[in-house]
Amino acid sequence: MSLNTIREVTEITGITVNALRYYDRKGLLHPTVRNPEGRKEWLYDEAAVRRAKRIVLLRNIGIPVESIVQVMEKADKMDEAILRTRLEELREERNLLDEQISAASMLLMLDEIASDAEVKNDLVDRMFEKICRDD
Repeated sequence: MSLNTIREVTEITGITVNALRYYDRKGLLHPTVRNPEGRKEWLYDEAAVRRAKRIVLLRNIGIPVESIVQVMEKADKMDEAILRTRLEELREERNLLDEQISAASMLLMLDEIASDAEVKNDLVDRMFEKICRDD
């Protein structure tokens, strides 16, 4: 059985040492072996490294640690409801970002094409009515 030190796991996964210790306290990811031969180093087997990678993937999509604990407690099966909910949240965030990008682009374009302050103000008013009042 091949074991990785805590430092090796941080290099493989990008998880900090402090985060690994936090995950251990939360019951999310335990080292396979602690303090062998009097050393203070924590060691992780391949299954623990895979689990760490899965934690990174879930954190990268914005799932909170508490929810990850719930997902991992279910016999290492992904909790479909949590993932579907997060996917929908991400889609909504993307839609909001798309709207913000469009509005910012239009405002920038107005600044570039309207040198007359009165014309610019009129265009901003129209844009406000279209975007903010249509919701």
